Amino acid sequence: MLLHNLTEAECENFRHGCNFTGEERAIFDLRVKGKSRVEIAASMAISIATTDRRLRGIYEKVNRAKESGF
Repeated sequence: MLLHNLTEAECENFRHGCNFTGEERAIFDLRVKGKSRVEIAASMAISIATTDRRLRGIYEKVNRAKESGF
């Protein structure tokens, strides 16, 4: 799933229903805006590996929410 293809309503549902940490929410918002993992890492002053780890967690939470009919 490409996060930047979500509608604003879907983004809001995921923001409120996925129990994102503060950092996950910030990364989610940047990814929704179409930022690359390298751009996210640079803007948040974190490593690309940390960005990738957070993105995996975000995608897992989003996929679980979708599977449960959220």
